[in-house]
Amino acid sequence: MSISKPSGSKIKRKIADEHRIFQVKWELEYFCCEIKDKIICLICNNTINVPKLYNIKRHYEQHKSKYNNYEGLMREEKLKELKLGVKKQQSMFSKVLQESEAAVHASYVLSELIAKHSKPFTDGDFIKECLMKAGEIVCPGNVKAFQSISLSRNTVAERVTDLAANLSDQIKAKSSSFESFSIACDESTDISGKAQLAVFLRSCDKNFNIFEELLELIPMPGTTTGEDIFTCVFGLLQKYNLPLAKLNSVATDGAPSMTGKNKGFVALLRKKLSEIHGSNIHHMHCIIHQEVLCTKVINMENVLSYIKKVINFIRSRGLNQRQFTAFLSELDSEYSGLSYYTEVRWLSCSKILKQFWDLKEEICQFLKTKNQDVSLFYDPIWIQDLSFLVDITKHLTDLNLSLQGKDHIITNMFDIIKAFKCQLVLWEKQLKNEDLTHFPTCSMNKSSLDDTCSYQKYAEKIANLTTEFETRFNDFSSLEDKFFLFSSIFSISIDSVPSHMQMEVIEIQCNSNLKAKFIEVGVPEFYKYLPAREDTGNDSTRLLFP
Repeated sequence: MSISKPSGSKIKRKIADEHRIFQVKWELEYFCCEIKDKIICLICNNTINVPKLYNIKRHYEQHKSKYNNYEGLMREEKLKELKLGVKKQQSMFSKVLQESEAAVHASYVLSELIAKHSKPFTDGDFIKECLMKAGEIVCPGNVKAFQSISLSRNTVAERVTDLAANLSDQIKAKSSSFESFSIACDESTDISGKAQLAVFLRSCDKNFNIFEELLELIPMPGTTTGEDIFTCVFGLLQKYNLPLAKLNSVATDGAPSMTGKNKGFVALLRKKLSEIHGSNIHHMHCIIHQEVLCTKVINMENVLSYIKKVINFIRSRGLNQRQFTAFLSELDSEYSGLSYYTEVRWLSCSKILKQFWDLKEEICQFLKTKNQDVSLFYDPIWIQDLSFLVDITKHLTDLNLSLQGKDHIITNMFDIIKAFKCQLVLWEKQLKNEDLTHFPTCSMNKSSLDDTCSYQKYAEKIANLTTEFETRFNDFSSLEDKFFLFSSIFSISIDSVPSHMQMEVIEIQCNSNLKAKFIEVGVPEFYKYLPAREDTGNDSTRLLFP
């Protein structure tokens, strides 16, 4: 009885299983070579699929009549020539690919710049036109490389969307390594009248690498109650896989919708955290916003109202503005005009007051030509108020700017506020004694009036400002012990350290190597050098508030 093969079935062979190897001698015999595990015919550049002598020889038969006449040294030279041609072709393809990748990379980089500088996406076409003109002058031979950069409106929009998605993916990937994180929320209305909720993230991993990012800008087309804000923020935390148990603090702008006792955003967030984890969070009023609110206590509306009136008279009428600019030009003034004043952009106040002070004589002359009331320019009390306001707003603006920027930690910012409060106390004493060392504009004005004016009355303004700072920053003062532990771990008394951290702090204070490293790198870099301890956790990371 014979065993027959099953009908209709075929045994398929895999070429890879045959382990065939290309023979080097085939290069000269059949004008072919192996490139990246593929056999390429050097004559027609086609690929020979099966690396078998029969297949290679059969393919060569198509060109045999033309190339079989090459023998000996001529055949070797022809082989070198054909190989060189293939290499040139491959390098050309590689160059085209590299140029294409570079063009795409440039498109992403330029699109990122457009987005960061809040420019319209249509500016991409203009930027490309500029690149083309610059290329024609600087490197005429490479103009085509600039031409291949795509910066159309739709392309820029797609690039920005890709970049935003990539940032989101990075945050999601990093969120699992966060040891502690804080958020800052600010709800404001944009120029089009739409409410926007900005949510910022600051986090810290176990190695004390600090990560800061604008988490998202959320449009709020409806109401902006505490419940609305809570819904948006809670959904955002879930979207980015941010564990609520590691949420340490929240900073807000102090609006009622944020700070309401029962239905405010912070109250609702605390309630949710208590239900889920039984934990609580610190709530901070934004330090910079607090500082701006403190300035309101100065209350010198008699000066600001007239200055706003004068600026609006000059700036809001085209003819007046042109004439005033020409007038300053005739006088060879260092200024070319006046800036607009707006209470929203509070930082501009100091700059405008300084401009107004420096141009007060020119402004007075110009207003006279327009038959405007200039009596206040001859009022020594009003001029005295103006000089004081110029100096104090300059100090407040410098404070504001010192609190801004990336990589600030709460301890440093609190130290800046404490230093300013001490300066206020000093200025109050000095003004009582007519010492204008730190008020240069006041000193200049007093010199011009032959010391007939007194600045003692402004000591009360400084005292009110000091009281306002003490009141508004009281919640930060309650955390001063924690701040001191974090920033001065080698100076703090062990009795002031929480009991669960005392053993570790003693070990740190007695370690001379760590003390030297603390002096060398400072806070917070120093904490990267501390070994992790399971018994204490990473309490220090809980102090890095936004």
